[in-house]
Amino acid sequence: MVRIRIFGVLAAALAALALVAGCTTARLLANAAPPTLTPTRTPRPTWTPASVGVVIATPTIDTTRFPVALPTAAPAAPLIFVPGSDQPIILPGPGRGGPAVQTVVVILVTATPSPASTPTPGPFVPAPRPTATWTPGPPTPTPSPTHTPLPPVYVITREQANVRQGPGVAYPVVTRLERDTQVTVVGRNQAGDWWKICCVNGADVWISDALVRVEGPLWTVAEVTDIPPPPTPQPTPAPTATPSPTATYAWPFRLEKPPETYPLGLDIFRVDVVIYNGAVPLWGYRLRIRNLALGQEWISDESKAAGWDWTIVQWPDDGLVVANSGVECPNPTRKGLRCVKTNLKWDSYKANLPGGTGPWEITVIDRAGNPLSAPVRFDTDPKDPKWYYVIFTNR
Repeated sequence: MVRIRIFGVLAAALAALALVAGCTTARLLANAAPPTLTPTRTPRPTWTPASVGVVIATPTIDTTRFPVALPTAAPAAPLIFVPGSDQPIILPGPGRGGPAVQTVVVILVTATPSPASTPTPGPFVPAPRPTATWTPGPPTPTPSPTHTPLPPVYVITREQANVRQGPGVAYPVVTRLERDTQVTVVGRNQAGDWWKICCVNGADVWISDALVRVEGPLWTVAEVTDIPPPPTPQPTPAPTATPSPTATYAWPFRLEKPPETYPLGLDIFRVDVVIYNGAVPLWGYRLRIRNLALGQEWISDESKAAGWDWTIVQWPDDGLVVANSGVECPNPTRKGLRCVKTNLKWDSYKANLPGGTGPWEITVIDRAGNPLSAPVRFDTDPKDPKWYYVIFTNR
């Protein structure tokens, strides 16, 4: 026991001496001149691919830097640092009690591909339309030079001119062209005195150069060679006897002039008629009056033998009343007075028919009812009633 305690005391004393010696040595080292440093080139880090995480390279020890406390145990292989984990980084160093050094740690970072992001749906954007790619085609041929066409040749007739089926008077005439007619030329005969022209009644015909004026580039007109010969003239037939004209029936009475019309305020059919020989009235003649719409007819009274009935169709300008038409009308002395004479009258008032029911027709007849004139027709208008003045003569 005494020996054991002695060895313990000795061990404690040795430990105290070692501590004092260490402190003294540290102070001496601190006061000593700094050692001469040999510059060294710090190696550039190298990038080592790794599947995941961060690779921690084995550190190197630089004894020339300030001391730091380092752990004594170091891993046998480089560490792989996993981002987001709390694993410690272990750096190797000298054994306990060795010199303190600064450690340079080289961290090789390997990029880890980011996870594919899920696209957020948004509004539909149509893809751009592809731009057409120009593909060179075959070279464009150089157009051949074109010539300006010459104007047509045409003839203009100097006067009325016959056109024929061929170049000569022996050919039949097709038609006649009026003066200053312009027609296009399509050919000529060998002599150049006839022109073939287009077109008359849809066909080519010929016209004499003596009857026309030709304009245009004459040298372009081609000669026509396929000209048929003129037709063989037919023998002139012997003249035939001209038949005697057929005698036509001449009516004893005819209209001296077209009927005259005058305004009438009543819707009736009225005729004032003269039947005479050109100088004096004739008596004993009648009118056959027919309504063509109704198919009815009437016979008038006979014409008068002596004297005339006078009807005023225009009054004098003095505004005074005509006292006696029979006296003033035969020898009018008043300005503006105009009268007509008659020796037979008829109106539809006697038949109790309106004038607008026509058309009407009148014919001169004798006492036996035989017609002596051609029928004269009247188309009446109930909206514009008129009376008619008709003169028949046998002269």
